[in-house]
Amino acid sequence: MPSDNSEMEWVLAAIAVALVVGLGIIPALRKKPAPPTPDDTQDREINELFATVDAEASADLVRLLHVRTRELIGRRVPVREIRAAPAPRVARIAFSSGDVVLVTTKAPGDLIAMAKAMQVTSVTLSELSMLQERPVLQFVWNYGHSLQVYAVGLDQAD
Repeated sequence: MPSDNSEMEWVLAAIAVALVVGLGIIPALRKKPAPPTPDDTQDREINELFATVDAEASADLVRLLHVRTRELIGRRVPVREIRAAPAPRVARIAFSSGDVVLVTTKAPGDLIAMAKAMQVTSVTLSELSMLQERPVLQFVWNYGHSLQVYAVGLDQAD
């Protein structure tokens, strides 16, 4: 019957062999990244172009919003209507001047409080600001109530 020391030596030797073999195999199993194909390069270029166009469109939207909302804020033009828009989770906010802004809310149902307030008081736009590179419109009404929504775009009166 073999001694405990020889069994231990065999176990340690087996572990050492397994480690050496395992470490030698692991690098061979690692895949090296494939060189970029022409399709990958084209996809990257197209994505970069789209990102550039999106950034320009976003900057244009912000400029147009500043121009269109300056008078709405200065004259305290009231909101007359909140209507659904064709896109999901987007609403049209129509002012008494005929201006219409497309918005989305931070949480579903946020526009309900504003719609209820419109039945009894005047709701006006108080501020256009930027939050995480998104234009934010702040609407206010009596007693310090307010609602912030994200501006998605401009629309025209129906």
